[in-house]
Amino acid sequence: MVLSVLTACGTKKSDFFKAINKTEKEQIRGVEIGADLKTVKAVEDNTFLIDDQPQYLHYDYDISMGNSYTVTYDFYEKELYEIEIAAYFDLEEDAKKVAQEFTEYYNDNYGKNKLEQDGFTTWKTTSSFTKKPVEVALKEDSERHGYGYFVIKIYELEE
Repeated sequence: MVLSVLTACGTKKSDFFKAINKTEKEQIRGVEIGADLKTVKAVEDNTFLIDDQPQYLHYDYDISMGNSYTVTYDFYEKELYEIEIAAYFDLEEDAKKVAQEFTEYYNDNYGKNKLEQDGFTTWKTTSSFTKKPVEVALKEDSERHGYGYFVIKIYELEE
């Protein structure tokens, strides 16, 4: 009983993680591959919409001073096929911590990850909309950028 309480307390996520993930529903931010444009727009804040095209949405969000992220959605024939989130931090340590939180989150949701040759950590899942395979890919790349940075890509896989 005590162990379960300690374990639950140890899973508290940072405010950065909560802001970027938004909700633990669907694959990220309450959105899943295969959703339509209207569904995606309903979960995002229109105030932060930078580019609104029939096949592309781009949002820029500030988390706090010097810390921000972008979210882009790509559609084909009115169906979401790719989500990309790029997060920028003043401190590399913050990016590493939040990327690790996402790694743990996806391990819990999609099982063991795989480290790819390009440095991305990937997980496989399936879209509940399309029933097609989906890949979640994450790469923490602060050292190359010179500031805190990671990217998450979620996309439909070719069958």
